[in-house]
Amino acid sequence: MIILSIISLFILAFSLMFKKYTFRWLTGVGVYMVLFTLGTAITELHLSSVHYQWPAQRAAYFVQLNTPPQEKANSLLCHVTAISRKDSLGVASIGKKILLYLTKDPDSRKLRQGDQLLFFGQIDPPRNKGNPEEFDYASYLLHQGISGTAFAYSGNWKQTAHDFSRSLKQIALDYRSHLLKNIKEMGFFGDDYAVLSALVLGYQNDLSEEIRESYSISGASHVLSLSGLHIGFLYVLLEFLLSFANRNKRMIVFRQILIVLILWSFAFVTGLLPPVVRSVIMFSLIALSRLRNNRPVTLNTLAVAALFMLIYNPFYLYDISFQLSFLAVAGIVIIQPRLYQLIKTENRLLKYAWGVMSVSIAAQLSTTPILLYYFSRFSTHFLLTNIIVVPLVSGIMYLAIFTILLGFFPVIQSYFALLLKLSIRLLNGTVVFVEHLPFSSIDNIHVNKCETATLYLILLFGGCYLYTRKRKMLLGVLTGFFILILFQVEEKQRLQNIHSIVFYNNRNCPAIHLIESRETSYLFSAEKDSIQQKLSYTAGRFWKKIKLKPPQTLPSSYSASGIWRRDDLLSFGGKTICMVKDHSWNNKTADTPLPLDYLYICKGYRGKLAWLTPLFEIRKVVIDSSVSDYYREAFKKECTSLGIEFISLSEKGAYQIIL
Repeated sequence: MIILSIISLFILAFSLMFKKYTFRWLTGVGVYMVLFTLGTAITELHLSSVHYQWPAQRAAYFVQLNTPPQEKANSLLCHVTAISRKDSLGVASIGKKILLYLTKDPDSRKLRQGDQLLFFGQIDPPRNKGNPEEFDYASYLLHQGISGTAFAYSGNWKQTAHDFSRSLKQIALDYRSHLLKNIKEMGFFGDDYAVLSALVLGYQNDLSEEIRESYSISGASHVLSLSGLHIGFLYVLLEFLLSFANRNKRMIVFRQILIVLILWSFAFVTGLLPPVVRSVIMFSLIALSRLRNNRPVTLNTLAVAALFMLIYNPFYLYDISFQLSFLAVAGIVIIQPRLYQLIKTENRLLKYAWGVMSVSIAAQLSTTPILLYYFSRFSTHFLLTNIIVVPLVSGIMYLAIFTILLGFFPVIQSYFALLLKLSIRLLNGTVVFVEHLPFSSIDNIHVNKCETATLYLILLFGGCYLYTRKRKMLLGVLTGFFILILFQVEEKQRLQNIHSIVFYNNRNCPAIHLIESRETSYLFSAEKDSIQQKLSYTAGRFWKKIKLKPPQTLPSSYSASGIWRRDDLLSFGGKTICMVKDHSWNNKTADTPLPLDYLYICKGYRGKLAWLTPLFEIRKVVIDSSVSDYYREAFKKECTSLGIEFISLSEKGAYQIIL
């Protein structure tokens, strides 16, 4: 870092000292290198403030709830700040944010924001499970400022006090909770309430999986995330309402400052959500930039907004909403004007329709590569969706804000609430209609980081050709497509041999995946019910990536070509596996130990490996993540003493054997 800083400053100083035409490019290189070094330093500083060396043993932690608990399938999730730790060495201050999971019980359901708890447990740093093609959850948490995760069972925690003081963000969340309550009092329930809360206040906890999937397939999922699109609607509305204040310089200054204040007030009542704050910062800078000659949005304005935001928090760069917002606006600024000029008409209706379509196409072009990278889906009817949905969402936002402001006139508010409810149902109905159209989406389009970068290079050269009409830009486009084909061929060859055995790291469902081909695979599990459903989150992305058909669950007795099972014994691909999940092997004898490639130990077995050595000639032990910490360490020590190789799934991640 120091060497890079010195080099950057040297190049910049050299370019400024020797102002020769031949060295003019050095100034740009020097500035870029200085900014890159500065960004790297700020990022490292933020990372160091998040990282914390948590002790390996359990301790007593004093924490405070920053938000109300969120109900999950099997627990309650609490965003807390770990204030201090008490152990045999004394009391140590911490001050780090962690995720605390509590078992569901009457006491945990009563917890509120501001409650202070004392719990006994172990806090682990964010880490991935190591399953193939899984989401990088550890990096996601670190970029969100989360330093660790912990779980506390009933009886291992207690509420000690309540902090009645509130930070600015907590006060904002209180206001948002009050507005959510008002929406329910206006008669909104179910999907109507969930969609309206997401559109206007950014509250997505009540969105069902069905409605999320409908919006995703139809290409309208972006409207459910309160961010740049919605702040843009509000900005346009304010510009229109205050357009009269355009007579002199003072009025223009008053108008833009008032717009900024209203935007930040809106961000406050929506709970100061990070995507909303980022979008408000961007549009605030855009509003202030228009103080000079009332200029439209330019790339320089956008770049300055991004620069200030990344200086404040470089982790914004890793946020999907930040990437999509800036890429969409950049696409609209660069592509839309030239695209709009391709079709000229005097008809107002057609002119408006083409304006919406050109904006949609420009935003879609600029965001498609990164959408494919994150979601592996392309919505084919995005134009149809946006022509209907975008104007409808803008109308719903304006109507919702006006309806909420009519709280002092309940009779009038009830009529507007009815109109708002009909608009929400029209929106949902439109989305569901588009979802069920033929070929509404193309799924399982997997691109990696290099392919995503190549797609943006193709867009860059294509855009340059539209502006310059130089043929060498077309050569850049063709070269990009050629590189993309090479990446795809390499990826296809890499995934050609999928004949394998996979031990997944899933403590809730110990399972072995026996992959024979893309059409045929089997699950050998200690569980009996809903095995595919329990593994879908763990391995779903991997199955889609290799285009695997849904696996079959092996019955307790099965025999076919290349595969054989009897209870807990299995033979597949020339490998012999035994799953040990209870004490059913106790008190059994064998004349000759059975050669065993893998002994798979799951939760339920609390014996010793020495008890099994008379029955099996064990080559390798696989310790499932469902095994408790105590028994995992005991099995590891015993494997070492017996000279048997072992792998712990909870520590090393999923284990795949290519056959």
